[in-house]
This record gives sequence, C-alpha cells and structure tokens, in this order.
Amino acid sequence: MSKRLIIIDGNSLLFRAYYATAYQGTDKIMRTSTGVPTNAIFAFANMMVRIINDLKADDHLFVAFDTGEKTFRHEEYDDYKANRQAVPEELITQFPIAREFLDALSIRHDEVVGYEADDLAGSLAKAASKEGYKVELYTSDQDYLQLIDEDISVQLIRRGLSDVRFLDPKTLFDEFGYHAYQVPDFKGLTGDTSDNLKGVPGVGKVTATKLLAEYDTLEKIIAEADNIKGKLGENIREFKDVAIQSKHLATILTDLPLPCPLSDFRYTGFDNKEVHAFAQKYEMRQFLNNLKYTHSDSGEEIKALKINSFKEITEKEFKHLSFYVTASEDDYYRATPQLIYFTLNKLVYCVTFADLLNDPQLVALFKNESLLKYTYDYKRSAIMLSNHGLDLQGAFNDALVLTYVFDTNVAPNISAFLLTYGVNAASDEAETYAILVAKLPAIYSEGLRKLKRENLLQVYEEIEKPLTNVLIKMEKAGFNVDKDVLVALGEEYKVILENLTRTIYSLGGHEFNINSPKQLAVVLFDELGLKANRKRSTSADVLSDLKTKHPIIPALLEYRKYQKIISTYIDGFIPHIHEDAKVHTTFNQALTTTGRLSSNNPNLQNISIRHEEGREIRKAFNAGDKDVLAIDYSQIELRLLAAIANVPRLIDIFNSERDIHAETAAALFPLEDLSYARRKAKAVNFGIVYGISDFGLSEQLETTVRDARDIIQAFFTTYPEVWTYRQQIINALINDGYVTTLTGRKRYIPQINDPNYQTREFAKRAAMNAPLQGSAADLIKIAMIKVDEFLTNNKCETKLILQVHDELIFALDENEHHIVDELVKIMENVLDLPIKLKVEVKTGKTWFEAS
Repeated sequence: MSKRLIIIDGNSLLFRAYYATAYQGTDKIMRTSTGVPTNAIFAFANMMVRIINDLKADDHLFVAFDTGEKTFRHEEYDDYKANRQAVPEELITQFPIAREFLDALSIRHDEVVGYEADDLAGSLAKAASKEGYKVELYTSDQDYLQLIDEDISVQLIRRGLSDVRFLDPKTLFDEFGYHAYQVPDFKGLTGDTSDNLKGVPGVGKVTATKLLAEYDTLEKIIAEADNIKGKLGENIREFKDVAIQSKHLATILTDLPLPCPLSDFRYTGFDNKEVHAFAQKYEMRQFLNNLKYTHSDSGEEIKALKINSFKEITEKEFKHLSFYVTASEDDYYRATPQLIYFTLNKLVYCVTFADLLNDPQLVALFKNESLLKYTYDYKRSAIMLSNHGLDLQGAFNDALVLTYVFDTNVAPNISAFLLTYGVNAASDEAETYAILVAKLPAIYSEGLRKLKRENLLQVYEEIEKPLTNVLIKMEKAGFNVDKDVLVALGEEYKVILENLTRTIYSLGGHEFNINSPKQLAVVLFDELGLKANRKRSTSADVLSDLKTKHPIIPALLEYRKYQKIISTYIDGFIPHIHEDAKVHTTFNQALTTTGRLSSNNPNLQNISIRHEEGREIRKAFNAGDKDVLAIDYSQIELRLLAAIANVPRLIDIFNSERDIHAETAAALFPLEDLSYARRKAKAVNFGIVYGISDFGLSEQLETTVRDARDIIQAFFTTYPEVWTYRQQIINALINDGYVTTLTGRKRYIPQINDPNYQTREFAKRAAMNAPLQGSAADLIKIAMIKVDEFLTNNKCETKLILQVHDELIFALDENEHHIVDELVKIMENVLDLPIKLKVEVKTGKTWFEAS
C-alpha cells in the first residue's frame, strides 16, 4: 500500500478560519480572558484535529506557510496582490499561535523566504509523488488545482471549514471543464482578482474554458490568435504579454529543495502534556474533547472487576469510596446513570446502576456517612443519582473542583484531566474510568499539597467546596417556566419576523437569503451601493455604522434581534422544560478563567435585558405559588476597585451614596450637559475597570483615539491611586506571572511573556480587570454560601434558585417576606471592606416584574 502524505496550506486555512468566525465583527470574535484573539486558532485546531484523528500508522503530515514577506513574484510584478486589504491585526496575532499549536502537536511545518506556501507545498507534493506517495492537499486556494495528478488530490475547502470538496483528475475536469495542467493557462486568460493578475479583456470563465478545450494551452491560443475572429482575437493579440506574465505568476513552482527527507514527515503522535499546556495557555479546552490522545503504557494495568452484588466484593477493609458514574447523555439532569466504577481500597469494581439499586448493601456504601467519598465532578454524580433514587451522604472530595482552584483551565474531559497529574489514560474508555477511580485519592492528595504551596487551600475549603452543595440545591430546585407564555411570545415574534422579512425584500428589491452574509453583501454593497469600512462585512458593528444610510439597515438589525430571541430564548428554552414545568440549569463551577459561574442546559445568565423584547422572555419565569425575589449588587466592580486600590475619593463617593458617574462627569467633562456627560463618564468608569484601550474607548465614545487617550489620562489624574494600582498590578504580573483577588485566588496570565507586543498589551489590560472580576466572583459565591446557611438554619421555605452575574434570584415564600431584610444584611456585609456594599431589591410574581 502506498504511503500517504497530507499537506496543509496553513495560510489558507487560517484565513478561512478567521473570516468564517469573524463576520459578526472583531468585537464579537473569540478571545482568551486576557483579550488575545483565538477565533482562527480554534477553528484551525478543530480542522487539524479532524485530520489527525483520521491518520493511519504510516501517514505523513506537513503544514506549509507563507513568510509574510514579499516573494519573487512581487519582484517580477510590482502590483502582485496589491489590491488586497491589510491583514487584520486580530489575525496577524494568531499566526505565531498557530505555529505554537503545531509544535505542541509535533506537526512539521515550514516556510521558505522569497516563495509562497504554494511553492513549498507543490515542491513537496511532486517530490513525494515521484517516490510513490499518495498526496492530499488541504486548501481553499484554487491555484493548487494545477498540482492534481493520479497521485495528488486536492481537498478544496469552501464555505467556512465544513464544506470540503475532493478533487482528482476526473472530478476536476467534470466540475471545472479543464485539466490540472491548464489551470495556469486559465488564470493567464481570465486573470485572478485575488492576486491582482490581469487577463485578456472580455475573456471570462466560459470563454477561457472553450478556448482551452479547443487549443489546449495559452501559447497555442496566442499562436492561433490571427484565426480567432472579432474583438476576442484582437484582445488576445494585444494582451498576449499580459496573459503570459499572469500565467507565469500563477504557476506554482515544484522544484524547491525540500527542508528535510520525506521520511521526516511521518507523523508519530504528540506529547499529551504539551497539548494540554497549549490548551491551558490559550483557554481552548473544547478541542481537547475531540482529540484522540496518545496513550503510553504506564506499566500498571488497572481494570475493573464486573460485579452484580455486594457479595462479590472480596476486600474486607474499606478505606474510602472513590467512584465515577457514566451517564446516558451529557445533560446529567435528564440522564440515567449507567455504570458505577468504584474502589474501596485497592481493587476497582464496576456495577450497573440497576444492580446497585437492587442491592441494599451496595446502596448502603453510597449512603454511608462515615465513608469519605472521592470523585470527579461530585455535583454531576450527586444530582444524577438523586434523581434516580440514590442520595449520596457523607463528606466528599471533588478532584475536579479542587484542581480548578489552582488551574482555571482544568481540562473538560477525563483523559486530559488525568494528564494534569501525569497519569496516562487508556485507549479503552472502561479502563480509563478504572484508572480514574483508582487514582482519585492520590490525585486529590497531590492537589491539596499544591493548594497549600500556592496558599489557596482557604479558597477551596471556604468557598468552592461548600459552594458545590449550594449549587446542588439550586439545580434541583429549578426555576418555573410557563411554556404557554414562551409559545405565545414565539408566535408574536415570528409574525414580526415575517413582516420584517417582507420589508427587507421590498427595500432590497427582491427576495434573497437574509441569513447569508454573501448574498446580503451583494444586496447592500453592489445593488444598493452602500459603502462599509470593512470589506463586504455584514457584521452587526458594520450595519450599526450604516444605520442612517438606508432604511433597510434598521430593518436588518431588528430582524437579527428577533431571530436571536426566537432561536436562543424561545425555541432554545422550550426543550429544556422538564416534567415539573421547570428548567434545571447546570451551573458550571469549574469552567471560566475568571472564577465566575456560568450556566447551560439552558444558559439563564445571558437573557438579554438591553431591549424590551429580550426582557419579555422573563415573563415566562415564575416561582409557582411563591414570589420572585431579586437581590442585585450595585456597581460591585467599581466599589471593589475603590477598596482594592484604596482610592479615598471613590470610597467617599460610595460611602456617601453619591452618584459615581455624575462625580466623574463633573471632573472629566465640566462644561458639557450633565446627562450627556454622565453617559460618557459611565463608559469611562466601567471601561477603566475592564482595562479598556484608548482605541476601545474612542469607539465607545465615538471620538478620536487621541481624545480618548486624554480622557483616560484625566481619569487617572482625578483618581491617581487607580493609576498606581494599575502599575503595581502589571509589575506583579510581570514578576510573578499572576494577579490575585481579595480572597487570594490566583489568576495566571502567561501571555504577559509573549514575544508579540499586542498579546502582551492584551495581558496588561486583563491584569487590570482580573482581580476585580475575580473578587466579585468570590464575593457572590460567599454570599450564596452564607445565604444558603441562613435559609437552612432557619428552615425557610424560601429557596435560592439562580445566580446571574452579581444578582441572586430567590423563590420567596409568601409567609417569609420578613427575611428579605436579613438577606440584604447578609449580602451587604459578606466581606469586611472599607467601602459600603449596596444591593438593590425587587420582587414580583415573575422574573420580569422583579427585574
């Protein structure tokens, strides 16, 4: 069997990945919590993972890149690619990260000064073909089609990264009407707008294809030009030199020296720890789920003994109960427990959940309060088991949550999690679960030692560990949803959406796919003649800039708003309503890098309240026969900034209960209308908290970058301690690699040492906000713990049911309205600070009324 060589056009894939995910605007693209753009890397990584997972034992793999510098083609033709827009800074930043990703995966990559990736890929492909290799080229660049032969195929990437078209000599001719060797001739005739190559005027795709079918090559067409009648023949004769030059420039070189012997491109796998470290650094845990890990022999085989009853357990001494539960689906509130892997001493056992429930002695093990329990994601197991009749009892140690305290990028799957502790998973899933439960006590002990070394033990024992039990109660309590209200809203909004669709068709002059960025761009920029700053982008920020230019734009923005509400909050929520008429969202305790909780199944934290239609969704949420109570911290991060940075002026403003935004407005914009100045000051205050750049503030305030820079400087002059704090934080980050919250939680920001200047600047801005956002996250968690303690100790019927950012939502019993003042007191005194914490209280029969 022939060896296989896969060659990836790195530049092509990254460009395609970037624009496939950046169409909504640069402010919407995926970034790390420090602001480093990763949207292209994420899509690129997923594409590479799909390729790697399909590799066979003797396959070879290589990624070719451009150098980013001018090539011999620029020297021969000054206008080569001269029409291309500058590469976005957000994409430039990701090229070195892509190379870092490939290094982590041990994938060979290279570039050659003076040449393009096409030339390197073409030379390698042809050399490999001669040696008997079968070659596959992955690219979105149609120039590569000229390399196709019996041994070389092209996987042509089209829309996004999901539509890949396989092309060999037959399919190439069937689809395009010409052969591989004729691709440069075709380019010579038609030109190539992407490379700014001129062709023969009047020769389009159809004419060029006919000419090549009749004359075979460009040179033969030119030789027969006198016999070609009319304007076509005249143009061929006049522009023959242009056509020959364009053909030459479009021809991929295939004779460059190879960077190494072909055998060096054989892919032998990757180092699990290197991949894990990369995923941690760039907060890209998701792609780890799809990656087939390389499994090395640890020298220790751990397999589970399958049992049906307690009687089959041979050990007599039970030291602990270390366990893991497999589930029928990912949504564990709906899932049915399948298999229970557990160990009591040394041996690992596996029992079906049905057999366990039917055995009173096995049930007693899990209910034994004196038997310490170890697991991975205790909340998941506790809720899933409880929903099916088995309530866990006794103390527990959750290795996942413990690890999260010192590693906020803790991997989301068991194989990657084990690697954090130097434990290799097995290729067999069942054996991996056996390894997990066998190693959990030792892993937990190692994690505890690390927490002690990092002075983080208190964060785990006083915040995260008790919070788990609070979250279990909240998830089980759920939030009532009136499905009829959602359905009615959906019907109402769909009528509005249909009317907007007709309006857009009318304003656009004809029907088209409104959801297609390409078709929409044609309507807006070609047919209606609108101009946009970003080339043919139809992102939200571009449309907002054009709002006053044509009546179709406001209609499009409204269309997108209603479409989002329907798809995400109506059609998206209804399937999550359970038989008890509630949604039981999952709170992710070990996911975000900021320390905040997030939620899914469904996500109740992102229901938009910026516009009335989004707030309407909250009318469907109620507390049954109870009231909805919302207690929301006011301006918590600004108050924490005043406290942490010890800013006397800010502390005085807050403790005197004066308007912080009005005070800042008076200092920064004394000559402007107060209401207008206050809006600007609010953007400045919160912008400073989030480490905003002068460019970012200029966009928010719609002013120049210079003016924004002066405003930021004026803020630091007004509150000089904030500037001092900022510099101290940055210096601490440079020296230590992390910043800390009020509770001592550490936020590592490795990008501060990145060789790329822009990445380091992202890190500095993140450093400003991380202690504030992390402290706010800890504060709300402590409040949840104390509030739950109060409700439990006082045997209250009122339940804490939801946390949304800095707000707690309760189902307030009608006979317990008197406890509201106590809840407020608890929340406003949750930490000992030099500044008053303030909460706002609202109640109602629905979440809407309490908002």
